[in-house]
Amino acid sequence: MSGWLSRAKGALSGREAEVALEPIKFACLCGYKVEATRHSEFQRVLCTDCGERFFLLPLDVYPRPVMKVRKVQSPKSAETTKTKSSSKLSTPTEVAPAGPRIDLQAELTTVPTKVRTPFTPLRLIMLSLLTVIGLTGWWQWNRAARSSAEVDFKTGIQSGMADLQKPNYVEAAQHFGRAAAAADLLHRTDAPAEQARQMHRQLTAINSLLTRSLIEMIEAARATRLRENVLAAESEFANLHAGRWLVMQSEIAPPAGSANVQWEQRIQIFDEPLVLTASLPIFSKIQATSPAPAATPDAAPADPLPPGTSALNDLGQREVVFAAQVESLKWNSEQSAWVLTLKSSSGFLWTDYGLLLAAGLPPDELHTEARLRAMLTEQGGWIGAIK
Repeated sequence: MSGWLSRAKGALSGREAEVALEPIKFACLCGYKVEATRHSEFQRVLCTDCGERFFLLPLDVYPRPVMKVRKVQSPKSAETTKTKSSSKLSTPTEVAPAGPRIDLQAELTTVPTKVRTPFTPLRLIMLSLLTVIGLTGWWQWNRAARSSAEVDFKTGIQSGMADLQKPNYVEAAQHFGRAAAAADLLHRTDAPAEQARQMHRQLTAINSLLTRSLIEMIEAARATRLRENVLAAESEFANLHAGRWLVMQSEIAPPAGSANVQWEQRIQIFDEPLVLTASLPIFSKIQATSPAPAATPDAAPADPLPPGTSALNDLGQREVVFAAQVESLKWNSEQSAWVLTLKSSSGFLWTDYGLLLAAGLPPDELHTEARLRAMLTEQGGWIGAIK
């Protein structure tokens, strides 16, 4: 550094500093080694072999920096040093307390869950808007449907009554069916709505009554059983008559709080009886009224029955008129009888006198017109079709 400083001061002061000459050797393009000495001034050097001229810079007044050489430790010595340092660290008597251990894997798995939550404010706003739009659309559709249902209910009843006057039971059934569907949509349970449903049921039954009487069906089943077998008779009945309607009068015991009433009636047809059976929920509508007690001289007069109700017979039964679809006809070998089963979900009580005549049940000596009308009116009150 002292030499460098003196040379720098000499150059700045203008004095000629004592500079040591620097020999230099380089290769020419022709391959000849040119030897020269670098001075404090610029100089031109010629190649003595080919005559090529070279421009040689003067000596640098500043010394070249000295590069510090870093000692590289061999791997074996590094391992030895590391072993020594670890042994030194293991010797202290005091051990630093270990801090709480952090599970980085758990942190990395929980952070994306927190960030990727689906309930962002923007999504909540969009969901609220879609909900409002959906509810508004549903309310408008429901309002329009109810308005259309009210119109269908009125026009269906008017058109159905007009078809009954013709009479055209097929068209009347369609009109009353539209009125009944409108009443269901409007959730109406008043008397006009029940009358529309009842008329639709009765007209549907009239349009699909059994084409043969019970006696004719049993005779045909018996002939097929004797000619072929029981399975052939049952299959023939299922193909020809299953699903058709049967309208009849029968005595039913009023239920005692039961939803389904098991009904059975036996009819003797020649030497092979017919047993009609069904479990019809509609029989639960039958009201129980006690028969009038016998009057005695000392007894007080009995309370009259409510208007529009009939008394039970001696067996505690009441005669009703109902309709149901036939489901199957089976041969019971133990009883040696045919068993005709009615479809439980199809049964309903009859209420209209004019349609009862169309179904083939006119008044007779035991069931006069006045009695039949009173029975049908009473049954209409049970199901809510008549107030």
